[in-house]
Amino acid sequence: MAKIRIIGAGLAGSEAAWQCARGGMSVELCEMRPVRSTPAHQTDQFAELVCSNS
Repeated sequence: MAKIRIIGAGLAGSEAAWQCARGGMSVELCEMRPVRSTPAHQTDQFAELVCSNS
């Protein structure tokens, strides 16, 4: 079984992970969140829509 590591759990990374998993691959999805939340990040979930000009 292929092992895939995807860096970034935004919309594109989450979609890529989902499609790979559907294809039978083992997927590790990695995401980095800031230690301190910003007003742009409202949840602790992946694929959050964020608009930030900072």
